[in-house]
Amino acid sequence: MEKKTIGREIGRQLLHALVGIFLILFLAFFGRERLVILLSATLLVGMLMINWKMLGSRVPVADWFQKRFERDATRFPGYGSAWYVVGALMLAIFLHDISQISAGIFILAVGDAASTLVGMHGSYKLPYNKHKTIEGSLAFILFSLPAYAFIGWIAIPLAVAAAIAESIPLPYDDNVVIPAVCVVFFLLV
Repeated sequence: MEKKTIGREIGRQLLHALVGIFLILFLAFFGRERLVILLSATLLVGMLMINWKMLGSRVPVADWFQKRFERDATRFPGYGSAWYVVGALMLAIFLHDISQISAGIFILAVGDAASTLVGMHGSYKLPYNKHKTIEGSLAFILFSLPAYAFIGWIAIPLAVAAAIAESIPLPYDDNVVIPAVCVVFFLLV
């Protein structure tokens, strides 16, 4: 991977983690209902910006983010960001406990970011997914464990379940898969 691409990916993953931490703080201070409103409004504005970009218009804010954080081969501008917001919105809509929502957002934000940053330097490929590494999956679990502060010991099996789901080669973006696993996990426990 070339130096410019690595630098962009590091910035992308740091933003990934920081947005999640911001969402957790927003949830703590303003509550679940306002988080749903914030994420819904963000999704709506983001969809409009994506539409304008795809129609060939310049959108200065979107252009700046795309240049600094977007991966080269995406399906459309803002692809990962759109699914990230959808994933966080899924957590806020389907879960009612603030601690569970916070844990899910933390795992999505920090666990997923760590798995990418560590995994891109990993040497041991997963036998069922040659695009992922054992080191990345272990980083996902390790960096997801601070979710313990929100939900206690069940953060351990949740981190493992989310890491496994993230590593499976599915046709869905992991920014939706991880929250979906968290929602199902909390509905079952």
